[in-house]
Amino acid sequence: MVLLNDVIILLGSAFVASLIGHRFKVPNIISFIIAGALIGPYGLHLIQAEEAVHFLAELGVVLLLFTIGLEFSPAHLARLKTVALIGGGLQIALTALITGLLGYLIFDLTAPVSFFLGAYLALSSTAIVLSLLQEEGEMETPYGRASLGILLFQDMAIVPLMLLVPFLAGELKADLSLLSVVVKTFILLGGAYVLSRWVLGFFMDFVARTRSRELFLLATLTFCLIVAWAAYKAGLSLSLGAFLAGFILARSPYSHQATANILPFKDLLICVFFVSVGMFFDVRLFWKYLPLILGATAVVFLIKSSIIFGILRYVLRYPVHIAFLVGVSLFQIGEFSFVLAQEALKYNLLELDTFQLLSSVSILTMLLTPFVIILAKRHLPTSVEEKSSPLVLEDHMIIIGLGVAGMALRTAAKKVGIPYVIIEVNPETVRREKLAGEPIIFGDATYEYILRQAGLEKARVLAITIPDCKSARVIVGLAKHIKPDIYILVRTRYAAEMKNFLELGADEVIPEELVVALSMFARIMRLYLVPEEEIQQHLEEFARKHYALFSRDVSEDAARGKKPLKTE
Repeated sequence: MVLLNDVIILLGSAFVASLIGHRFKVPNIISFIIAGALIGPYGLHLIQAEEAVHFLAELGVVLLLFTIGLEFSPAHLARLKTVALIGGGLQIALTALITGLLGYLIFDLTAPVSFFLGAYLALSSTAIVLSLLQEEGEMETPYGRASLGILLFQDMAIVPLMLLVPFLAGELKADLSLLSVVVKTFILLGGAYVLSRWVLGFFMDFVARTRSRELFLLATLTFCLIVAWAAYKAGLSLSLGAFLAGFILARSPYSHQATANILPFKDLLICVFFVSVGMFFDVRLFWKYLPLILGATAVVFLIKSSIIFGILRYVLRYPVHIAFLVGVSLFQIGEFSFVLAQEALKYNLLELDTFQLLSSVSILTMLLTPFVIILAKRHLPTSVEEKSSPLVLEDHMIIIGLGVAGMALRTAAKKVGIPYVIIEVNPETVRREKLAGEPIIFGDATYEYILRQAGLEKARVLAITIPDCKSARVIVGLAKHIKPDIYILVRTRYAAEMKNFLELGADEVIPEELVVALSMFARIMRLYLVPEEEIQQHLEEFARKHYALFSRDVSEDAARGKKPLKTE
């Protein structure tokens, strides 16, 4: 009954705090942390079964990483390898080195404690940043992918960092433990490969054929927890194991249903996680050491965000605004730092007072994160990626994004002799295409300067092929502001988004849903041996009925004095 009382208090306080926060437009994460501070051991002390609450919180992070893994295919991870390995590796090394040296030289800390402090500050909050990215629909943006790459490396780094704690505290067996973990990690990865290649498909097919939603849910949860447990036994974190489980399942055709089943549990347990973070917050200690805590928070912000900005901008050559946004987004101290600090407490590397001070700084950085990101987005530095003058083109097409759709448009333009220029934010793609002689600009098309560099004022067509609807809406608005008569073609995932684009000024919107529907319609008709001529008639009728509702009529364009888009 004690646990039930605690759950009622926890969820009730989270609900009330979130309701009040919603009224004043405070992010839910902040509301949950404040609720935790109020009901925790340093507040009203209403929670008795603290260990059970922390277990539920950890389960929330596990499910969050599982759903992130479900969204990532091998191709996604291949795109992240550079920012994860180089960006994440340099970020942890430089943050640990600089903050460790400050502790050693200025605050006269011992070398082991200084190194630990640097490692503690180097980790950011996967739960907070990924929650905010998912909430804003920014996981697939360059900013989201860069953030995720660095966060994934940090999550992997927690294992060797935890193994170094006993070594720093005077235990000399860390090297043997590290070797053991490396061996177990390779065994785990080998087992994951076997599972994904030969076992999982057969197992999920069997479960899916039962048509039981309950059985499918149980199978999904069990698989997630088994892989997370195996990772934990190998010396890795539960969260990293959960990400691996999601990544394995993402290769199956059941990933979308698995995500749909898990989301309600994930959202609930993530709420518990942020409340549990707030429970570490000691209000009395915070007010007692307020100047020190505020000063430490400012130092952490300046050092950490500057390091991340420098790595992304000058080493990995990201645009200024993306490097800046990732830097300020990852400045906070993360949840795995608490795990690291508890390990240090166990080996007497940290004193309890120091632990509580670090916890206060960590929680303050977490509380500030949503507000810092909002302010950063309002005051982003101007992205001036190409300092050359605008391309000298006229009556050309601007292609935004060089994915599959962008490459198809480029091929079509080449065949019929339409001049074009491409805007792409991936530096590797830009380098490759420039070497091949393609007219391509490196930059983010949500910035007016970049659109002008592509010669928007003299362009005839703007084709937006990126999957990020939020950025696409910004681009449509900017383009219409710069050149009201530009013909804008937009790719979108869902038909429901078409109306918004048309209201913003897009001339035509191509929804993936309807394109897939037309393709399936044609294939089914051919399967039933319907004559090709009749199929084409049905397709035209289908297209007129379902698609013409969401595109501008040609006669309307003529009435506005637009030229036809056919080439002479």
